[in-house]
Amino acid sequence: MKEVKIEECPFCGGEQMIEVAISSYGGVSINLVGKLRSAPLFATVCRDCGSVVRTYCKDLERLYPKKERRK
Repeated sequence: MKEVKIEECPFCGGEQMIEVAISSYGGVSINLVGKLRSAPLFATVCRDCGSVVRTYCKDLERLYPKKERRK
C-alpha cells in the first residue's frame, strides 16, 4: 500500500495531523462466498480543528482469503 502523507488540513490549514484507530466495531467487511472478513479502520485527524481528513484501512489484504493475498 502506498503511504499517503497529508501535509496540511484542507479545512483550517493546520499542519499537525494525528493517526487514530476507529473503535466500537468500526471497520470494513466483505462477504466472500459466505465467509465474512473484516479489517480495522484508521483515520488521519487534524489536531487543530478535529476534522477527519482521511479514513483508511491499513491491512486491506485481510479482506481476502490467504491464497488470494498479495505477498
